[in-house]
Amino acid sequence: MLRSRVMIAALALGLAGALLAPRLSQATVVSPGASLGAAKAQSTLVEPVGHWHWRRCRFWRHECADRWGWGTWRFRRCLVRHGCW
Repeated sequence: MLRSRVMIAALALGLAGALLAPRLSQATVVSPGASLGAAKAQSTLVEPVGHWHWRRCRFWRHECADRWGWGTWRFRRCLVRHGCW
């Protein structure tokens, strides 16, 4: 009985979270003086990678290699888990 109540509560929370979460894709408003290309460039969710990313991933490559050895599947999994590939 308790297990079914917990499952129903978890399902209700998941459904509420999915319905109330903000949407990732939003419409882009183009002003009359702007071109469509400029508006398209500003509306992407991907940002260019800066120098900080390279330095952070360099650190994690060495850290993961020390933990799991260079080139192993655990090394690659460690890199992916830290946002580097």
